[in-house]
Amino acid sequence: MEGALLRPSFLLLLLLLQPGEYSRAAADEAELTGILGGSVTFPLRISAEQKFKNGAWSVNTRSLVTVTAGKPPHVLVFNPSYEGRLRFSDESYSLQITDLRMEDTGSYTVEFSTDKEQFAYREFTLHVSKGQLPPTIACDSVACEDDACIYTLRCAVRDGRENVTYSWSKAPSSVLSTDSIVHIPQRHQAARENITCTARVPDGNSSRRTVSPKDFCAEQVPATTIVCDSVTCDNGTCHYTMRCVAGERGGQVAYSWTQKDSGVVVSTRATLRISRRPFQALPAVICTARHPASNSSRMLSPKDLCPGNPPDSPPERSLASLLSYHLTILLLALGALSAGLIA
Repeated sequence: MEGALLRPSFLLLLLLLQPGEYSRAAADEAELTGILGGSVTFPLRISAEQKFKNGAWSVNTRSLVTVTAGKPPHVLVFNPSYEGRLRFSDESYSLQITDLRMEDTGSYTVEFSTDKEQFAYREFTLHVSKGQLPPTIACDSVACEDDACIYTLRCAVRDGRENVTYSWSKAPSSVLSTDSIVHIPQRHQAARENITCTARVPDGNSSRRTVSPKDFCAEQVPATTIVCDSVTCDNGTCHYTMRCVAGERGGQVAYSWTQKDSGVVVSTRATLRISRRPFQALPAVICTARHPASNSSRMLSPKDLCPGNPPDSPPERSLASLLSYHLTILLLALGALSAGLIA
């Protein structure tokens, strides 16, 4: 353990013994403020022409962490109280501290090298204060029927506090919901305008965040569309093949098809095939694409999606013409039967 504690100083000593000019004239001081439970990033501000090699961080003159370039970066933490709370970007190698604590307040310094600069120095002063972080908003789902959609948004505080009360409003006097979840129809004016989630904690503090449901969900939830792949008919039966397509956002997508009226799941694949004989109604179906953090759905009727009679399909008949047809057949059969009895 003692050897591990000596490693940061030893690394700095090696850096100082290398040929080159140690320039404190380039030292860059910065004042940073963080909120209890939040996160803060110490920017190195390395130019795009330079490539980070390695660096050593200290807090209040005590060794904190060393980092060496790589994908992912090689990180060695020396202060146990920061274990699991330090992050380094693969590109800028700036240090981020998460889940801030009041005792994180202090002076932070870093000495690092790049492929074009042997020694560089940065100094920061961090102040951690009590407060409440703005709530996070997630678009849980987008459900569309024809050209009308309903957006479902969820509001939550990031520090996991209990007994939080939420409210959604379009204006200070226009409350849309007093729950953490709100449903906004596309035809509602609020879908195109900004709405605000306000989170209040028992101590009286509150924080808020504002988004536009339509624009926000367009960025968060991949759109789902239904396409008609084919319509074929044989032996008086028509087969409709439809495909559900979800926009790409990464991660696996799970599909399901349900009948609108009954809610019965008829398929869990991206494609759906419906077979119907003439005069049988085509049910409206809903395709739902579920992503790791959200889902979107769209409802359509196969008849609307695949309009017109496909080739070789029997012509549609009205109920009156169908009854007239069967009545004619029945009368002919009775006439033939009567003729046979008379003979």
